[in-house]
Amino acid sequence: MARPRRRPRNRVALGLERVGQQIGRRGCALLFFTLLDFIYCYGLLNTPRPLSPFYAWMATIAPLWVWASCWGITGVACLFFAFANYDTPGFMAAVSLKVGWGLLALLGWSAGIVDRGYLSATIWLAFAAFIFLIAGGIPPRDPRPPGRWPWTRFSAYWTPPSPW
Repeated sequence: MARPRRRPRNRVALGLERVGQQIGRRGCALLFFTLLDFIYCYGLLNTPRPLSPFYAWMATIAPLWVWASCWGITGVACLFFAFANYDTPGFMAAVSLKVGWGLLALLGWSAGIVDRGYLSATIWLAFAAFIFLIAGGIPPRDPRPPGRWPWTRFSAYWTPPSPW
C-alpha cells in the first residue's frame, strides 16, 4: 500500500513544489538546458590558453565571445520558455544550437582540422536528439483524431493546427 505523500512544511519547499507543478516536466527540462547553456557560455568566456584544437578552429569561424553569447542567448530563451505556456521555441533553440555545434565539430574533423572532432560531434548530436525526444517532437503533436489519417483529403475530423 502506498504511503500518502508528505507535504513540505516550510515556505521555500512549498514554493518550489508549486513552481514544479506549474512548469511540469518540459519546463524542468528547459531549466536543465538553461543551466547547461549558461555553464558552457561561462566556459567559453574563460577558456584557458593555448586553445584546444577544436576551440582554436571555432575561434577562426567566429570569436569565442560570439559563441559564448550564442550559448547565453539560448540559455535565456530556455529560461523564458520554461515558464511559458507555449515552450516549443525554447526546445527549438536548445536543439538547433547543439545540432549546429555538433555539425561544426563534424565538419572540422572531416576537413582534418580538428583531431577527434567526431567524438564532440557524436556527443552534441546525440544530446540534440535527446532534447528532441524529451520535447516529444517539435512542435508537440496533438492527439491523432479518430477515423481517417489527418493528411487524407477527405478527413472530416482533422483541422490544421494553429501555430498560436
